[in-house]
Amino acid sequence: MKNTFYLLNMDVCGIKNIQKNVHLSFYKKTVDKEFDSEKYRVKAIYGENGAGKSALITAVKIFQNLILDDNYLNDSKTQIFLDEIINKATQTFCFECEFLFSSNNTSRVYHYSVCIGKRENGIYEIQSEHLKVKNGNYANSRYKMVFEIENGELAFLDCGDNEREWIEKKSMNLLSSHSFVGLYMKNFEVDYIFNDLVSASFFIHIIACSTLALVINVYIAEEDQHELYFLRKKLKGNVLHKQKMIDELFGYEDGFNTFFRVNESHVDKKSFEEYKERINQLTRFIKIFKSDLVSIDIDAKENGGEYICDLNLNYGGYVINKEFESTGIKKLIRLFDCFVAASRGRIVFVDEMDSNLNDVYLCKLVEYFMYYGKGQLCFTTHNLDPMTVLKENKNSIDFLSSDKHLVSWTSRGNASPDNCYKNGMIEDSPFNIDATDFVGIFGEYREP
Repeated sequence: MKNTFYLLNMDVCGIKNIQKNVHLSFYKKTVDKEFDSEKYRVKAIYGENGAGKSALITAVKIFQNLILDDNYLNDSKTQIFLDEIINKATQTFCFECEFLFSSNNTSRVYHYSVCIGKRENGIYEIQSEHLKVKNGNYANSRYKMVFEIENGELAFLDCGDNEREWIEKKSMNLLSSHSFVGLYMKNFEVDYIFNDLVSASFFIHIIACSTLALVINVYIAEEDQHELYFLRKKLKGNVLHKQKMIDELFGYEDGFNTFFRVNESHVDKKSFEEYKERINQLTRFIKIFKSDLVSIDIDAKENGGEYICDLNLNYGGYVINKEFESTGIKKLIRLFDCFVAASRGRIVFVDEMDSNLNDVYLCKLVEYFMYYGKGQLCFTTHNLDPMTVLKENKNSIDFLSSDKHLVSWTSRGNASPDNCYKNGMIEDSPFNIDATDFVGIFGEYREP
């Protein structure tokens, strides 16, 4: 049984300089049984420096961490990070999204929302969280509430009495510092789930939201890869024993390969053969750009039940550690896991995908995901060249203005999106800077 997750849209406010709501739409058509995302798989977000493009990607990462990391809001580093990243005027961060989950001929559309606010003691906590669901096969379907949390209290649960009692016990005094979805997935017990059809449906809805967070990959250049490793390791330990049931319900193809990446230095011994195969894939990928590459060799050192691995690129006449490669090749290696995810049906967000990449390589990669990728790829960029590729698709180019207004590119006869953008013809995105504006700024020498 094959299934599909598709992110339809998301709303973000209260992060960095984004004070009011920004709506990002991936699928413009009405969702019904004729749903087809073929022309809506890739989106590029353009905008001036400081417009808030990176903030949108960071918002997705916060949503993911809230659901997957049960200690996220209790971590002092998280609190420091949120205090810096959440808008100083609102002191409240909100994230909403609609996503489609389809399996065989059945589709459901979900609406998830979470808001984080600052208390008087300076601690950020969850103020509200909810999940709604509707039939995705019919355009006129209406949402039905699954759960609603307000100010740390259970406001509504669409489940049986036995499960309600169990949930109230497990979540007591925790809903301000933990996502309800994350708490449920950490604690659910089979005996409470399948007592009645209502509770079974409730379980499926919660796990759909949790799985959405799992199938999302976010690339932010300054991420600490070691922290990502330990988070995934903890997640794997928490939920691996429940994976068989999840696979039977959702038929998810990749299982927990989501925890398995070439950019991690810690590799479980049981997964080492899979890791070597993934490095072989990486080698074939890098050879496209570096034809003289012979192999990528793994330097593995035992450390208890795992290997600590380092990668060396072998060019025959010499060997170089990946950290001493060119910035472009290092960027391609770091993006490889995201590219694998996007090609296999996952949802991928990449911040500044164009940095350190050759223009031609960038355009060819974008073109690949347009025609051959099975998932979604959303990236921020300043490079205008991908516009020539993306303009053939629908709803694939968005412009974020300095006043935080998103404008989607629509065909304008023979006009090209890159020329319109450069010439200030995109709504709310005028490029009115002239070379003479810089005169005197850098203290250049002037003849008396």
